[in-house]
Amino acid sequence: MKTLFSQHIVRLQQIVQQALELARLDGLWIYAGGMKYHFLDDQTAPFKINPHFNYFFPDPTAEQSWIFVDGKNKPKVYFYAPQDYWHVVPNPPVSAFFADEFDWQMLTEPSQIKQYITQPQHCAFIGDDVALAESLGFEHINPKKVLNVLHFERSIKTEFEIECIAKAQYSAIKGHLAAKDAFFSGKSEFEINLAYLQATEQSDNNVPYGNIVAINQNSAVLHYTRLDTQLPKARHSFLLDAGTTCCGYASDITRSYAYDPQSEFAQLVAQMEQFKLAIIDELKVGINYLSYHTQMHQWISQMLREFDFVKLPAEQIFEEGISRIFFPHGLGHQLGLQVHDVAGFQQNHRGTHKAPPDIYRSLRCTRDLAEGMVLTIEPGFYFIEMLLNPWRNAPLARFFNWDKIDHFKQFGGIRAEDNVVIRANGAVNLTALAER
Repeated sequence: MKTLFSQHIVRLQQIVQQALELARLDGLWIYAGGMKYHFLDDQTAPFKINPHFNYFFPDPTAEQSWIFVDGKNKPKVYFYAPQDYWHVVPNPPVSAFFADEFDWQMLTEPSQIKQYITQPQHCAFIGDDVALAESLGFEHINPKKVLNVLHFERSIKTEFEIECIAKAQYSAIKGHLAAKDAFFSGKSEFEINLAYLQATEQSDNNVPYGNIVAINQNSAVLHYTRLDTQLPKARHSFLLDAGTTCCGYASDITRSYAYDPQSEFAQLVAQMEQFKLAIIDELKVGINYLSYHTQMHQWISQMLREFDFVKLPAEQIFEEGISRIFFPHGLGHQLGLQVHDVAGFQQNHRGTHKAPPDIYRSLRCTRDLAEGMVLTIEPGFYFIEMLLNPWRNAPLARFFNWDKIDHFKQFGGIRAEDNVVIRANGAVNLTALAER
């Protein structure tokens, strides 16, 4: 990791040089961020680090720390290490694999940073605390020209970043296996979540996103996080969407299961798994992500016909938009320091934005695939009454097998999700490698 991180910093220095030249600035002051208090309360939300800080400094716990970088000199970290008997203060990672890439200055009080920021009018502040930036004299606060370069480059991962995401696959797979065992042994959603957290050595406060632990019809809620404490009367299906992190870089994996392996729902689960792997095999540099999303809708249209959910030709099912009822989200998204990572719509360093087409508003990537991108591939198939209901009185309603559709609503839905890195000769499935 040490060598990979050294190479990572070299590339980031080049990126910073490019951004500073475009913005005509001398350097970047990147603030890690701090705890945020709830309204009229002395309790805080869980700390979430500024991803731009984490991009340079792979410690997502470095609250109220700073980095100064100018693209030429060794980056300097101003690490906040207070004296505190109320809370556990993290030890400065001065012996970590990445420590030698920085000059270090310790802060025991947040206000001490002011003595080190001598010419803020010639530098950019990158962070969420605008009031703090203004109080320190910064005039260039999150300038677009700088952010556009940083965001676009973050969409192309270094080998260090890819290794971190790959490591996060292994810990997440341990959790998925523990959760699967918990479901089939008769545990509730709440208990399954505990099994996942224990296996991955995480708490609910530091998972990369809220775990989706859904039994039966709950899996038709795309971002279901309620966690029932009681078991349903009957178990039909289980969906787990959960990940872990390594140095701040996330994994994002989903698996679906049929309680009865001989059921038709089990056949649907197997079919969606095949679709996922087939589309991953087709991913190539230079091809727009939208084309793969469209291909998945065509395949799901065929599945709707083959499993007798809709009695129309697959081509018509696709053209009429019926597949979008059953697959209402995007095929996937960029993955990195943020689960839904930046620049999915950004086409170049200038920040040119390409929105998804109106018929696929939930699509999170409109980019041509490039070497070094890391993405999720997560086709889904659901029985969602809110989306089905408008079609019950539509002109094509008589072609829907409503009895069968209503029967399958008890299963909720299916999602199959892996994380891939785009290489020159195609995609490498990082999740599948961790499962071997």
